[in-house]
Amino acid sequence: MAKKAKLRARQATHQKKLQQTRRWRIGMEIVAVLFSVGFIVWAFQQGQPSAKPGEHVAYQGQTHITAGEAHADYVSDPPTSGAHAERPADPGFYDTPIADEVIVHNLEHGYVVVSYDCAQLPDCGSVQNELRALVGKYNNFKVIAVPRTNRDAPIAVTAWQRVELFDSYNEAKISAFINTWRDKGPEKTPS
Repeated sequence: MAKKAKLRARQATHQKKLQQTRRWRIGMEIVAVLFSVGFIVWAFQQGQPSAKPGEHVAYQGQTHITAGEAHADYVSDPPTSGAHAERPADPGFYDTPIADEVIVHNLEHGYVVVSYDCAQLPDCGSVQNELRALVGKYNNFKVIAVPRTNRDAPIAVTAWQRVELFDSYNEAKISAFINTWRDKGPEKTPS
C-alpha cells in the first residue's frame, strides 16, 4: 500500500508539473502572438502616409547667426529649420520679401509661413487678398504670408521641419496646415 501511495503522489506531482508546463507554454504563445500582432500593426503604420498635413523635412539645427554670416545651404525650399537670424519678423501679411534666415527664426517660434510667388501665380493680386484675409482670421498670431521666389510651387506653406506645396490657393488645406502646426516650434514664445 505504501508503494501505491508513493506512486500516486509521484503521478500527482508529475500531473501538476505537466499542467504548469502547459500553462507556461500557453502564456508564452499568447505573448508571442501579441508581440507579432503589435509588430505587424507597427510595420503597417510605418508604411502609411502621415495623417498630418505637409511633409517632414530633415532637422538642420537652430544656430543663431548675424546678418550676412555664411551658413550651410538649406535642405528644403523654402527652408524649415537651420541657421537663422537673431531676430524674427513680426506676424502678418507682407508684400515685400523677408530673408529666409529671418523667417526660419519665426518657424523656430512656432510660426506658420505662407510663401507666395507672384511670378508663378496667374492672378497674384487675388491670392494676396485671400492671404491677407486668411492671416487676419488668425489675428496675426504666429502666421506670416510673404512673397518669395519659390523653386517648386507658386505657394509653399512651412512650419518647423514641415512643408506643403500648392499649385494654387487652397484655403481649406492651408488652414488645415496652419491649425496643425501653428505654435508647435521647438522654442515656445508668447508671440
